[in-house]
Amino acid sequence: MSVEPVNCPSCGAPLDINLNDEFVKCKYCFSTIQVQKRNVNSDGTTTLADKATGMVVGTVILPFGYQAHAMLQPEVSSYNYPFGVSVTAHNDKGTVIAYYIGEGYTDRSKCPALASGPYSQGLEQISRVHYKSFMDVRQYIHSYVDMYAKASNATYLKCVEERQMPLYEPFNEDEALQNYRRRVEFEKQRIGNPGMAKDTGFYLEGLCRVYDMTVNGVDLRLAISTVLQGWKYQLPAMVGGLGGFGNLFGNLFSGNTPQVQQPQPGAFNDMPPNSVIEWQSEGIFTMLSLPQEFDLAFQGAYTDFCSTFRLDNGIREKMYNMQSQILQDISRHTQQRLDEMNRQFQTWQQMHATQQAAFDSYNRAWWNRTNASDAARRSAYQSRMAAESRMSDSYSEAVRGVNTYLRPDGTEVEVSVAYDRAYTNYSGDTMGSKSAFEPGGDWTEMLRK
Repeated sequence: MSVEPVNCPSCGAPLDINLNDEFVKCKYCFSTIQVQKRNVNSDGTTTLADKATGMVVGTVILPFGYQAHAMLQPEVSSYNYPFGVSVTAHNDKGTVIAYYIGEGYTDRSKCPALASGPYSQGLEQISRVHYKSFMDVRQYIHSYVDMYAKASNATYLKCVEERQMPLYEPFNEDEALQNYRRRVEFEKQRIGNPGMAKDTGFYLEGLCRVYDMTVNGVDLRLAISTVLQGWKYQLPAMVGGLGGFGNLFGNLFSGNTPQVQQPQPGAFNDMPPNSVIEWQSEGIFTMLSLPQEFDLAFQGAYTDFCSTFRLDNGIREKMYNMQSQILQDISRHTQQRLDEMNRQFQTWQQMHATQQAAFDSYNRAWWNRTNASDAARRSAYQSRMAAESRMSDSYSEAVRGVNTYLRPDGTEVEVSVAYDRAYTNYSGDTMGSKSAFEPGGDWTEMLRK
């Protein structure tokens, strides 16, 4: 028969509780205590499920006396984690332990190719990519604590110490970094652009920071633990659309010329031009308790929680599927932008064709009048006419609003002056661009005649 030792909440005497009983009576003070049962698995873990949907969130080992609650948060959304997950455990002494699913961001402060603009803003909404300056793990934890303190209306907040990650086994940063690099490579392969980004650095560090804080006149102690990962890569020569880990796409075909911002201090201080940082924390573990309960809870319940919490495979699969859907949405958005560019170019072509017809009619009438009135002197100024003909060609381009470009095979093609670059592919298709965008693939930039 399974029995767990626990103290009577009335007199503090030890109780022997049969886990099959709903109530137990203290043999010292004769108090009747209701037994709070937990769904404990054969391996000692507790299954955690979202109360609203019943979906299993994960498992964790909870010391006796702690109650846990899980919650899905669909309003918390990013590419890395398309929906939020939180788990909270507490006991009757006021100790609260919590897990919050991680978050991912992109730092593009030195990459003009990922500048803001009307089309990139739309792309950000589809890709669910968040942007802010990269921070090292200490800055990240402190920003989280500062947000926590403001939400709690804390009147005092101070970091008092740093500790090792609260895990059964010491945290191996070298091994974790190698696993992270492999995961980055997998994501690059999955997105289909493994060779477009040049890896220039990786960052990974795990840390636990302890803070003293005062809320409503009560002194509390707060611990926050997380592992922060970062991948720095460089875009090739101002490319506008790129795959990578987290936000794998930038601003396609933006018509704006961005202002290059100065790099922010943090884990990477040598940001070259066109650099981007993708970074994320897989999860954040917190513990809030009274100061006199802190050390015992840290070594026991908090370490158990951080060491044994596991997200359910169903949650991970759902996130992976939602990421794949986001990538499909981005692909459709990109194709819609290309189609829109083609429609705009066709409109320009129709307008220029009308202008060309009018110009040709005027030009033929002018030549007829000239030939009729001055046929006798035509041979004398033949060379002058050749020069005027060349000028007319240039004027024709200006009137029609086109520039002439040369394909690799030597043939010519006209492209609207609205674009400052033109590309062709093996099929003979043409595409204009008014930014530094290079489409890659079988598209080749044409030289202007």
